[in-house]
Amino acid sequence: MLNRRIWVVALVAVLLMSMLAGCTMGDVPAPARSVPISIDAALEGQNAGLMGLMTGEVTWSESQLSSFLTELLKQNTGPNQPVEAITVWLEPGNRIHARITLKDGVLLGGRNIDVAGQVMVQGGRVMVNLAEAGANGMMISGPLMDLVSSYINSALAGFGVAGEVTTGEGTITIKVGAM
Repeated sequence: MLNRRIWVVALVAVLLMSMLAGCTMGDVPAPARSVPISIDAALEGQNAGLMGLMTGEVTWSESQLSSFLTELLKQNTGPNQPVEAITVWLEPGNRIHARITLKDGVLLGGRNIDVAGQVMVQGGRVMVNLAEAGANGMMISGPLMDLVSSYINSALAGFGVAGEVTTGEGTITIKVGAM
């Protein structure tokens, strides 16, 4: 199940690049702050998630969430998976920006795929409503954006039941059972 979610992220990256051929020019701007990715932060994120299962609420920093997602990907896929890192920025108002950094040679002309939008709970599941997606100065919109959103939300569907999600400057809090 976990491998399926990880490969969905890689599939989204490949689909996004194949769909960008006739799209508009532009970039999805990422926040200017650095988000360090490390094993220590991944372990902190894992511990926070486990504690959240017991208390019904988890709060992750950008570094913890980004590190956890990156290390989870590395631990559950082989050496040939195309993703080097997943970096997440969180802003107040449930705004989220994610950058998938691909390994050298995977993507011609650049290494980053960026998506941005709103994170929410719908039907007890954490979901992302994308507003922007792009790579290498090309952006997608319309029905293609819906396709990318559906792949991301399919990957998120297996992460359990949530009642509420809120973001702050650099943090995300997910509550279970709150309505």
